[in-house]
This record gives sequence, C-alpha cells and structure tokens, in this order.
Amino acid sequence: MKKLFTLSTIAALSLFANSASAQINENFDNGFAVLEANCWEFPSMQYASTPAAYVINGNGSPYSEPPVNSNSVRIMRTPFLYVGSTIDVSFLYMLSDNLNGSSSRFINIELVNPSGATVQTLATINITNTPASTISFSQTFAVNVPGPYRLSITMGGNNGMGNARLSLDDLKVDSYLLGCDPNAVPLPVHLISFQGNMNKNYKVTLNWTVADNETVSNFEVERSFNGKDFTTVGVVFASEKFGTENYMFYETPANSDKVMYRLKMIDKGHDIDYSRILIFQTKSISSTDIKVYGNPVKDKLTFSYSSNETQVVDVKVYDITGKTLMSQKANIAEGSNMLSLPLNPTFKAGMYVVEVSNGSDRQVAKFVKQ
Repeated sequence: MKKLFTLSTIAALSLFANSASAQINENFDNGFAVLEANCWEFPSMQYASTPAAYVINGNGSPYSEPPVNSNSVRIMRTPFLYVGSTIDVSFLYMLSDNLNGSSSRFINIELVNPSGATVQTLATINITNTPASTISFSQTFAVNVPGPYRLSITMGGNNGMGNARLSLDDLKVDSYLLGCDPNAVPLPVHLISFQGNMNKNYKVTLNWTVADNETVSNFEVERSFNGKDFTTVGVVFASEKFGTENYMFYETPANSDKVMYRLKMIDKGHDIDYSRILIFQTKSISSTDIKVYGNPVKDKLTFSYSSNETQVVDVKVYDITGKTLMSQKANIAEGSNMLSLPLNPTFKAGMYVVEVSNGSDRQVAKFVKQ
C-alpha cells in the first residue's frame, strides 16, 4: 500500500545526484560493429541494408539465413541487463518470403548467464506459414530470479526454403542496461515517466512511474512558486511491489500565476535524484498549443499540453527527415497537462519535432537536443 502524508515542511536531506541507466531501444540502422564494441553478441547472425526484402525498418535489419538443417540457428545477445521481477520485450519480425510445406521458422527469447547458458526461456514464437509482412511482438514476462543477464534471441528453422530469410528489428527491452560488466551495480531509482494535470478548479494531480520499484524508499513532492525555492508538500512511501510501479499525488495549491513541482527520489541506500520540473499556469485555458520547457533539452523532453476534455492522445517525436523516433499513448486530463519523457540514446544532437494528436486535432512544437 502506498502511504501519503501532506506536510507543511520537512527537514532537508543531504544531496547525492544519480542519473538513470539507459534501456535498450535499438533500431540497428548502423550495423553490428559499434554494437559489438559495446558488448552485443551476434553469433552467425547476418546484417542486411539491402535488398529491401530483408530490411524491416530504417537503414538495415539483422536477419538469419535459411536453415541448412534443424540445428542451424542465428543468435543475438544484448549487453548485460539487471533484470527485476519483470522484463518488457518488444520487436518487429518479418519473413522475406512465404513458407511452404513443412518448412518452419522459430524465435526463442531467453535470459542467459555470463557463460551463455539459458537460465529462463521467456517465449518461443513458431512460424509455419506466415505471409511476408511485418509482425509486431510485445510482451511483459515474469522473471523467476532477478539478477544480471543477457537477453538472448535465437532465430532458426527447418527444411530450407532458401528464399525465406527471417529478419528482426526495432528491439526494445525495459530493464537496466549494465553494459559489459555483469557485476555492475544498477542505479537505484529509475523514473520512467512524470506528468501532471491542473484542472479548472486548480487542483493539481501528479502521476509518475518507476522501474525497479523494490529499490525505492520514498518520494518527496516539492513545490515552488518562483522556480528557485522549493518546499516539500508531501511524502509518498514506496510500495512493496517488485518491478514497475505507478504513483500519484494531488493537492490544490494557493492562488498564483504559476506553480512548479518536482520529485525528490530517495532510494533505500539514501541516495537522491531529482525529476524534471513540471510548470502549471493558473490562467484560463485558451488553446491546445504545446510549449517545450528547458529548450535545448538534454536527456528528457518536458512540455505542456492543454486540453478541453479528458482523452487519450498520441505523442510522437520526429527527426528533421520525418522519421518517427518515439511513439506512445498518453492519458490527458481536462486542463493544463505537463509531460516529461526520457530521450533514449537514439536521439543525437539536433532539431526534432514533438507532435500531440487526438485524431481530430494535431499540435506540434520544435525542440533542440543538446
């Protein structure tokens, strides 16, 4: 159970800043060489930038050659991850041609130890007669024993069919990325998202999601009216849940033209990290324009979006060529909404566009990534 206390003030703790570890969000557009230098492994796996029949998305895709026999497999292993009680895995896969007769293909998804031995099989995808079109896979798995593992994806099959290559792309894995060292210590508090809403009665509701919740002690909600002096107005204690957890805080602040909130996140080792600041304007809502805060941005995109109704919107980020680098749903409430989204390593320095669409109305804003 989450315990909520509203305070007028609280003694400040010593400050030690930590940054959240990256997650895997790989599009494979730059081939294998750079990835192998960062401890990815690709035993017998092939890479194609052409022909188009082998490429799912972007500039290139990993793929497996048709099997010579039932033992012909191609393997992809990520760098080491610290995997909690759950792991989210998603990717795209595609055959370059249809399968006929008894020909088959498969994809095994496993957690392996540092020596490459399978510790837990998460899923097996059996492919027998799938048309040559892109298929999306996305699933959350329960993990038997949390710890450091590589995620291993094995691709193979039976009975030839020399034209039918199996490709995979756009791999996303929601777990701490440790890199080359399985003994690295994961950072304690990983904030996945932080957003809020102020309704027409000036009630502020804050929502946030963290990964590896078992490492969290508590959160302090801090408020400011000038952006410099922050006061703790509430403490939310962590639940006992392992893995991903959602939290909420709400209050109606004193009247002011502007009010700001941030999270002070404290782990069980008493290390501290801070979220980005969410800013709410108390003036009446007159438009649905997007406003980006802290532009140029570094590792997080923080912006406001006002809505005349509660709804689900699509949030997308494009590069200057129009390529979609981020796409997700967001629950928007009536009033002024603030969203703070992490930018993964795919985002290099340069100009980008954020778009919020509800199906009938589309709002965009430009921002610069440092």
